[in-house]
Amino acid sequence: MPGRPQRRIAVIVPAGPRDDALDTLASVVRYTSPSRIIIVIDDRSGLASQGGQIRSLSTDIVVMPAMTGVPGGAFGGLWVKLAAGYRWLLERYRPGIVLRLDTDALLIGPGLETAAEQAFAAHPDVGLLGAYRIGPDGGRRDNSWAAQQIRAEAGLRGLLHPKRRAAIRSHLRLAREHGYQDGDHVLGGACIHSFRALSRIYENGWFSEPWIKTSHIGDDHYLSLLTVAAGFQIADFGGPSDPLALRWQGLPAHPADLLAAGKLATHSVRFWQDLGERQIRDIFARARSRDHDSPTWPSSRHK
Repeated sequence: MPGRPQRRIAVIVPAGPRDDALDTLASVVRYTSPSRIIIVIDDRSGLASQGGQIRSLSTDIVVMPAMTGVPGGAFGGLWVKLAAGYRWLLERYRPGIVLRLDTDALLIGPGLETAAEQAFAAHPDVGLLGAYRIGPDGGRRDNSWAAQQIRAEAGLRGLLHPKRRAAIRSHLRLAREHGYQDGDHVLGGACIHSFRALSRIYENGWFSEPWIKTSHIGDDHYLSLLTVAAGFQIADFGGPSDPLALRWQGLPAHPADLLAAGKLATHSVRFWQDLGERQIRDIFARARSRDHDSPTWPSSRHK
């Protein structure tokens, strides 16, 4: 695939019909380098009526209809839809890093590219950064559910889907050879891949596995498995002193505290104690507005 234009960052955002994708995209446009490409996977055509608003945010946003005939939810169906987005991206561009971002996540400060670039440069064997083994409070993240599901689909229960089972068993064998512990994964709300890692997954044909659509493995669990199977490691990027502040459900801290701590991305904006999603988004939107006259891509505060 010669001649593909280079970009500093690519962002892939899966968007459902009731998600506030516009606010999340506004945060991406505000806090990323202009050397970018943003791909929105429009699941169930929820963005069909918002094309003008999306184009007004940035001309480098591409809205892709999600693959049809694929189950919804956050498991194999979402993975197959995301995989099509990764294929589209890698066949057309050479991004240095790729941020996967849910619509209930936000970028809340500038410098994520620099922080990720420094992390990948310091550890060339790492291909994926995110909330991995350590959570935002310093506690250890639990991977037991992911491990149980992966083992089940690779085991006897998987015999009902022989092609899917064979693929998972093959990935699991390779990943274990590279030190993978069953269930290892980053939280999919916000995670960052190196171009090298994603290219290896693409070259191996692992973004073209339609049989995974019936899986009940989380899409982030599967992408993490593929990353290690491809020969790359996962590293923590969501601990107390790291750029990402992520929880599976709700924010890890009050929005003002996340901003004061210099966090660069957070998930999930659905709630924080008695604050609802609209209130949380408004707090971060006002902070974006205050930042309007400052540079959008300074050196990261996270060294």
